[in-house]
Amino acid sequence: MKRKKTNDVVPAILEKNFSKIEEKIKKVNNLTKNVQVDICDGKFVKSKTFASAGCEESFLRLRKISKNTNLELDVMVNLDMKIKGRFEKWLNSISKAKPARVIFHLDSTKRWDEVFDFFKKKENKNIKIGLGIKIQNKQKEINKLLQKYKFDYVQFMGIEKIGFGGQKISPKVYTKIKNFVKKYPQMYIQVDGGVKIENASKLKKAGVCSFAAGSGIYKSENIKKRISEFKKV
Repeated sequence: MKRKKTNDVVPAILEKNFSKIEEKIKKVNNLTKNVQVDICDGKFVKSKTFASAGCEESFLRLRKISKNTNLELDVMVNLDMKIKGRFEKWLNSISKAKPARVIFHLDSTKRWDEVFDFFKKKENKNIKIGLGIKIQNKQKEINKLLQKYKFDYVQFMGIEKIGFGGQKISPKVYTKIKNFVKKYPQMYIQVDGGVKIENASKLKKAGVCSFAAGSGIYKSENIKKRISEFKKV
């Protein structure tokens, strides 16, 4: 994914209830190219969302309700827990949703070779892979992965406690993104967490290409207008 001058806007959905996910997807239908659904397992982060157990059926349901949009899955899941078959189960289930993009977080697994091998398969090859970067992650850790694996984009988390919505953005993320851009000027950068129209301009100046916003979109009085405002920043 290449950097671009125009802004991408991705409505972000963090819900336990399937019907609420469906409702929120309908609210932004035809307004944005992509919609992000957060998947939290209660292990990697303390919160749990819909599909927290990684069941194939849950991801098939997500596929069904996202046929009119490009689905992005933000996978906040501990993939390396010592439970037989857990890693393979999660990858297989994720693929059943037929997402356009999937974000795996830097410290959610050490089995990156297997992740990339899985998504090189013919049936998965069109899925873009993003690297989720927390504020706490060191640049050295980030460099190590980006030098070895071909991620399509990165997503910086704008908050320190991920897996929970409605938080204020951390001032640390601006500097973190600016420093990253110096080293990777061509990398497509998305930010998620604490994203509001009030801080969008500052984020764009730091180097952000895409705004993933939950309450920053869904709590606005006019969702269509708010998305348009993000695009024009």
